[in-house]
Amino acid sequence: MRGLSLAQAASAAAFFPRSGGSHHDRPMRLVSVLLAFSLAPSSCAERAVDAEPGAEASPSRVDTSVVASSTSAGTSASSAPPSASASSSASQPSSAAPSAGMVRVPEGIFLMGGEGSENSPRHRVAVASFELDVTEVTVGAYARCVAQGRCAPAKLDNPFCNGHFEGREQHPVNCVDHRDATSYCRFADKRLPTEREWEYAARGGAEQRLYAWGHEEPDRSRSCYMHEGGSCEVGRYAPDAFGTRDLTGNVWEWTASAFLPYPAEASEGLFYVYRGGSWSRRFAKWMRNDLRNRYRPEQQSASLGFRCARSLEPLRCPEGSEPREGRCELPEEPASRCPRGTFLDGEACKPLGGGALPAAGGAQGAPSSASAAVAPGAPERPVRGRSPVHDGDCSSHYPGKPVAYQWSGGRFEEREPLIAAAGCVKRDIGQGWTSACCAR
Repeated sequence: MRGLSLAQAASAAAFFPRSGGSHHDRPMRLVSVLLAFSLAPSSCAERAVDAEPGAEASPSRVDTSVVASSTSAGTSASSAPPSASASSSASQPSSAAPSAGMVRVPEGIFLMGGEGSENSPRHRVAVASFELDVTEVTVGAYARCVAQGRCAPAKLDNPFCNGHFEGREQHPVNCVDHRDATSYCRFADKRLPTEREWEYAARGGAEQRLYAWGHEEPDRSRSCYMHEGGSCEVGRYAPDAFGTRDLTGNVWEWTASAFLPYPAEASEGLFYVYRGGSWSRRFAKWMRNDLRNRYRPEQQSASLGFRCARSLEPLRCPEGSEPREGRCELPEEPASRCPRGTFLDGEACKPLGGGALPAAGGAQGAPSSASAAVAPGAPERPVRGRSPVHDGDCSSHYPGKPVAYQWSGGRFEEREPLIAAAGCVKRDIGQGWTSACCAR
């Protein structure tokens, strides 16, 4: 199935089974091959659509060799061939120069989390200095791991898996599950970043950026967002705070952390966290640095990839924290239950100040991955109701399904078959609700 054209992939999407995964990030079929360049692939939650067909001005590709001096010219920073005989220590002396294709992220303290049901309470976290890949791991780099028998091939069960296309060696590898990502990082003598490391790097440390570039809402000049035809080449957009590329957008990125309520952390669990938004997103709330998403380790999608990290030895912790079980920890603090717009500093709630996070955009509430649990106060069983305020959005982005409804209450898994049985398609979701577009 290699060598598919964009039009062929769009046509094939109508018949492809959904990849085993996210309830809000599985790409779905395009409505028409003739509209392939004006209607982008959709997910079960939202569809990326050009506001004005043909009006997108693609940013020029940036050669990632300029980011790290040790990266050879003309080669993606994260696609340098890793050593097949590398040890599994995934560490580097802190006195050494940054590894090829990686940036050195300095130690620091920041406010992790947000104000949604799944990313709160916001809490202060210490992060040791570490190294992080400049870009997401590419198709070409992953193929070398497969060729040496150290990685399983990326899946091909979605028409937007990059393995279907020729010439995408510099795109991020996608359609890989958590086990695949872990295997590659081990092959490269690295590891997956923890959730706290990922958010710290994306926020620019204490800068508390809402997106990797700052607080401005995403658009196509800043990241691979609402992008037709799937992912973009890595390193195509401006550097993030510490010199990485594409922490926001292109593909979501696996982390090493299990999905647990904050402030708990663990490396093993039923679900693993992934971060950063993707090319398939249409609403800015999905791109925020504080948004958490998760999958079981065997799940994957065409909008999910990864990058690797490496520890530094000896552990270098920020002032005010101490080494504990291989990471930096602050003195014990009670969980933050401070009012919106404030955070817990010692025993007092203080204003967020210059690094304040803007409230979530959109009319449907704060960003949050769709919870498997019933939202507090919501009906125990899904209830369908009209949502005429979104009729215009349905008419614009889902031809033939101009009528908006919202299923509220119950669990996501209970709402999903009801929407399908009604012949509707999902346009967005949040905790306790799913918005859909229907024919009537």
